[in-house]
Amino acid sequence: MDLTVYFNKRTLVLGDVNAGKTTFCKAILEAMLHEGLAARIAVIDFAPEISTTGRDLSNLKGVGGKLLVDDRQEMVWLSDTFVAPRLSSRSEQEALQKARDNAAKGLALFKRYREVQRDILFINDISIFLQSESARRVMELTVSAKTMIANGYYGEKLGAGALSLRERKEMESLQGHFDNIIML
Repeated sequence: MDLTVYFNKRTLVLGDVNAGKTTFCKAILEAMLHEGLAARIAVIDFAPEISTTGRDLSNLKGVGGKLLVDDRQEMVWLSDTFVAPRLSSRSEQEALQKARDNAAKGLALFKRYREVQRDILFINDISIFLQSESARRVMELTVSAKTMIANGYYGEKLGAGALSLRERKEMESLQGHFDNIIML
């Protein structure tokens, strides 16, 4: 893997559910760890918890993959318990409230990231944060990252309610802040 494609750049990996976004980012992360860069890396992992029932009802193979790797000795991995608002709610109002709750947890992770001062940042499932926050806020919170690799949902399988429309609008706005856009 040619890691020079990613260094000192911002890369956004987008796709629908089950497109392989997390797997792709995990390959980049593992290559960087193999190069001995663990002490420079922080991961913010927004991957939500998804029940088997939620997956089955939505006809999905699997969603919410964590960006965990076997070798994390010096790497900083930041996560919390996030819910998948669309897949765990009976109404759009309930989904919007769950998205707001996720955003508060996400802000706390970004604050912790700023404290650890790592120059390579991976963000897994940035779309969870964008459901209630803005692309502008993401860029403010990640300004210290010289290299950033983020992935997120950009597709149709999860519906077109108010939450999905907001997330898509913010994702489109976020794309303007990245050097590389990879669609899977």
